[in-house]
Amino acid sequence: MEAYKVKAYGATNSILNSLKEMEVERYAPKPDEVHIEVLYCGVCHSDLHQVKNDWMNTIYPCVPGHEIVGRVKETGSTVTKFSVGD
Repeated sequence: MEAYKVKAYGATNSILNSLKEMEVERYAPKPDEVHIEVLYCGVCHSDLHQVKNDWMNTIYPCVPGHEIVGRVKETGSTVTKFSVGD
């Protein structure tokens, strides 16, 4: 699969007080990677610290959220534990 864009919610700088809709480019997975289609995502207070650059290490654009529910969209050529649709 070639590069494609997905809808995401994130920040483009530390001044924003809310997340905005944006497009993020994704690439085909490397041989040992799995791409997950995110169906639901929780954003915790640590994510908001990252968005606001409170820890002085944020790279923008920043799409927060690490607690997700999703489904495998694509797998790399050497992946054996997961299949598309899992």
